[in-house]
Amino acid sequence: MSINTHSSYPLNQNHVKRIQDTLNKSLDEYSRTLVMRVDLRLPEFNVDYYNSDSSLITRFIASLKAQIDVNLLKRQNAGKRVHPCRVRYIWAREFSECGKKHYHVALLLNRENYAYPGNYRSVNGEYSHNLALMIMEAWVRALELNHSQYYSLVEFPANGYYHLSKNSPDFTTQYAAVTTRINYLAKLYSKDYSDGQRNFGCSQF
Repeated sequence: MSINTHSSYPLNQNHVKRIQDTLNKSLDEYSRTLVMRVDLRLPEFNVDYYNSDSSLITRFIASLKAQIDVNLLKRQNAGKRVHPCRVRYIWAREFSECGKKHYHVALLLNRENYAYPGNYRSVNGEYSHNLALMIMEAWVRALELNHSQYYSLVEFPANGYYHLSKNSPDFTTQYAAVTTRINYLAKLYSKDYSDGQRNFGCSQF
């Protein structure tokens, strides 16, 4: 394993451009966009197995999309107004000093449907069905664990979501804050370039 650990955090400019393109595509389709950051960790067991699994993010995104489709259909059937909601995403694979991988992810959704992640902690052992729960469930399913005890493998960073509104007088400030935060995913630091797996990806639409 050959991990770039340069501490000055240089950025991959091609990845920076792809991040900007993804943000702009979302805003072109949804003038009000929710941008949400999450970190996806691996369990303490089967580390080698998960480290070598290059399809984790693909399965995570597929599960999240499926859950959102079902959620919106239920809302619609209940007579509530729903809006189109394409799931856009940006992800980066990184490694800790001990060689265990994790993912940083930014999710971009139509704010007309999802304005906030909601509570990601249980109350008396029960979870509210919200965006945060769907994200945790998607990651657990991607890991093929299927048990709520592993929801904690999803970390929701402090101040981890942003509202972008193209028609807001504060849009320039909003956009600058989001790009500063999300460009972290383009850093070269702590990535492994020796195993042939991708370290970065964005939705293609």
